[in-house]
Amino acid sequence: MVNGIGKISAETMLISAMKVAEINHRYIANNIANADTPGYTQRELDFQKSLNAVLQGRGGIVLRTNHPRHIQIEKEGVVVEKKRNVLKNDFNSVDVDEQIAKLTENTGKATVYTALLAKKFSQLTTIINDLKR
Repeated sequence: MVNGIGKISAETMLISAMKVAEINHRYIANNIANADTPGYTQRELDFQKSLNAVLQGRGGIVLRTNHPRHIQIEKEGVVVEKKRNVLKNDFNSVDVDEQIAKLTENTGKATVYTALLAKKFSQLTTIINDLKR
């Protein structure tokens, strides 16, 4: 059991971590894009809490459809907090250097998750090919 979550597969964990890393990437990119916006307050994703929420299926919002052929889309519940450290005279709290460091760290995490998932699928492919022989 992981943080109140029952048994989950490695694939589920890696895919969920990749989703959270992608959402985190968007928040960081948005912070960088608004670095010169007066009064902008940067937003940060709590990666661990958001990953737990996605794994537990909490906080998802299902969009309503009005036709049977519409695709159901569910948005994962993520934990975001506004961080208010005023660094500039325009009351903007974004430190671009800090955000670029976070972006680099997040990219590294996403790369590791992707590589691990690719390795897992490679192992499954090898097992299937061995069974065919």
